Amino acid sequence: MRPGIGEALAALPARQLNLVAIGAIGIALALAWSVGLRAPLAAHAQQRKALATLEARSAAASAHALPAPAPAATASAAPLVAPAPLALIAAVSRSATRAGVTVSSAAQGAQQQVAGLRLHTLDIAAGGSYAAILAWLADIEASQPTVGIVQLSLAPAAAGEQRRISLQLAIYDTQEQP
Repeated sequence: MRPGIGEALAALPARQLNLVAIGAIGIALALAWSVGLRAPLAAHAQQRKALATLEARSAAASAHALPAPAPAATASAAPLVAPAPLALIAAVSRSATRAGVTVSSAAQGAQQQVAGLRLHTLDIAAGGSYAAILAWLADIEASQPTVGIVQLSLAPAAAGEQRRISLQLAIYDTQEQP
């Protein structure tokens, strides 16, 4: 009759029993390292590679779609005049059309007066490709120096490469209300 594992281990000398225990602990630690540390690191490396691919694609698309930068204003230029809200909506819509972005809604928001500065907000919802939206935002910033982007939300649309954007613009003006 063959002895069981417990009897076989009991029959081993202490030195051999210690070597078996150390081997079993080593195998358990190697398994724990593989599952607990190596697998998450490999997943992280794979995500970084995917992110780098997306960034490269985005950079290639935006470099292809970005317009030439506007010439810098000179120091002797006339003082900046803030556009009226409706005029800004029209200008932003024209800029969106040039960039290939579709504006789905534009509405005037709240108006505030703080320390002699008039702040008038506009809420805009639009959609288009990431590169087109990037070009559109760059055009808004370049062509409207008295307008700032207060809030921006970008989300994927239901179809392919399209994105939805919610944008809140603010007109900053130091002049009194008309």
